[in-house]
Amino acid sequence: MALPVLKFFPRPRELTLRGGWLKVPPHPHPTALFIERLPSTMAEARAALTGAADGACRIVHQPEHGAEGYHLEILTSGIRLIAGDAHGVLYGAQTLRQIAAQYPDELPHLVIIDSPDLPVRGFMLDVSRTRVPTQAELLTLVRALGSLRVNQLQLYVEHTFAFRGHEDVWKDASPLTPGEIRELDDACAELGIELVPNLNTFGHMERWLRHPRYRAMAECPEGWIHPLTGQFKEFPGTLRPNQASVDFAGSLLDDYLPNFRSRQVNIGGDEPWELGQGFSKQAVAERGKHRVYLDHLKKLCALGRDRGRTVQFWGDILLEDLALAQDAPADAVPVVWGYDSGHPFNEQCGRLRELGRAYFVAPGTSAWQSFTGRLDNALTNQAEAVGAAVRHEARGILLTTWGDNGHHQPWPTAWLPMAAGLAQAWGYAANAKTDFAAGCAILGGLSVADGQAVAAALTQLGTLDGQIAKANRNKSLTWDFLTAKPDALAKFTEGVSSAEIAASQSHLAEAQALIAKISDTTIRAELSLGARLAGAGLRRADGKAISAEERARLTKDYEVVWLRRSRPGGLTESAGLLFG
Repeated sequence: MALPVLKFFPRPRELTLRGGWLKVPPHPHPTALFIERLPSTMAEARAALTGAADGACRIVHQPEHGAEGYHLEILTSGIRLIAGDAHGVLYGAQTLRQIAAQYPDELPHLVIIDSPDLPVRGFMLDVSRTRVPTQAELLTLVRALGSLRVNQLQLYVEHTFAFRGHEDVWKDASPLTPGEIRELDDACAELGIELVPNLNTFGHMERWLRHPRYRAMAECPEGWIHPLTGQFKEFPGTLRPNQASVDFAGSLLDDYLPNFRSRQVNIGGDEPWELGQGFSKQAVAERGKHRVYLDHLKKLCALGRDRGRTVQFWGDILLEDLALAQDAPADAVPVVWGYDSGHPFNEQCGRLRELGRAYFVAPGTSAWQSFTGRLDNALTNQAEAVGAAVRHEARGILLTTWGDNGHHQPWPTAWLPMAAGLAQAWGYAANAKTDFAAGCAILGGLSVADGQAVAAALTQLGTLDGQIAKANRNKSLTWDFLTAKPDALAKFTEGVSSAEIAASQSHLAEAQALIAKISDTTIRAELSLGARLAGAGLRRADGKAISAEERARLTKDYEVVWLRRSRPGGLTESAGLLFG
């Protein structure tokens, strides 16, 4: 037999084919039994490490292989899976299963040496901007992340947890309950994933501060001016930097943290847009915005420390003034985020490395504020982020996917970026070129053939934005075309030619033909709807009105598709933002 052609996801660091084959006789031969009984949970992996390491096929514990590392040998003498710890056993078992799936009757002689480039490979899902996945969907995600070698998961929460005594905030949001969090925590722990609590405690508090009961805690209770757009915002979003806000955040953490095993917590802290416009105006004038922010951040970090947690926080404000980065609490971990290609990850990571700080890097899937995804931006953004993280010895990455302004994107539009970014976080050089079909098969629980069909459709959809030269930061123009209010539409269509709109429509037609080849009915419905919404936006940009009948039909289909993966809370709000 010729040398094998092997496919792995993610690809290992080193693969050496030795020539020759190890036969796998039918069950109950010891080799077949060994493969069948490979560990699939952390408990099984730990048991395997402490078991007898004898026989032709065996698992061997050698701590010198390091955390999560493994060494797989398939030779005439049998199979040896050598691992540094239980994580390494799980990942080595995944690799061996992939080999056995491709060559079930005889395994190629080979040696694989593998270990991660980054100690932490995290994923963060926004469950606050209208869309909260069903518990079944979250558990499915956990299983997929285990196969992608993710070892940290965060669910971004503002108000979508059933906080005791705050029912008026979350009653219509279909929130996560304490029991559901504990179930997710158990599922994550079984696969070696740390479920880290994530709760914003400073900015992005709109869902709380819109209620009269909490309004007095706001920096600007009567509304504020957005510093980037100049728009007046009726509902405040930032807590006052005072002790009352610290105490309030502490009370929420006391309700939330006991549901998690993790000894970490992400307290948020990003984008306190109003800071200095209201309550803290005099303090900011006297001491500067960054110093006021940092002083309050220290108090928030102390909340986590006092509760026995290592604190993570979004590093955007801190990194606006790198001179202050050294003054942040030394035991807290900044998360350096940026979601556009060309973000200065190298500069920011280099500075934090010089300071000797532990930190994470957070790129994004570029799926939000889009119906089809922004694939080119996502892939560049993630490669730059992971490359900087590896180069400057970050603790890891936290790949994010957000739900700004309605969470309208079909869930699968995040899959290609997730496959690329998470595989590169495992092995940056080995996974520079991503097997999108394999990633889709894992994330969607699909056959190889349907994984290929989904990947082809997502690639076509994800490159729609490239048909129009004009671009807006952090969103797709087709999303703007549909969701913009009538008086704002001209701003988005200015400079867009009819030829570009026609090219985009042709591109979408090709995408629809690819979507029709997908066997999975849910994915097909999600992607078809995304293409139809993008197409409606293009027609609106071309001066063609969307009839009331079409809006009603699209809204109804949106509701049906939403409920296949998500809870009803937030649906009415999200659908209401579709048509400007």
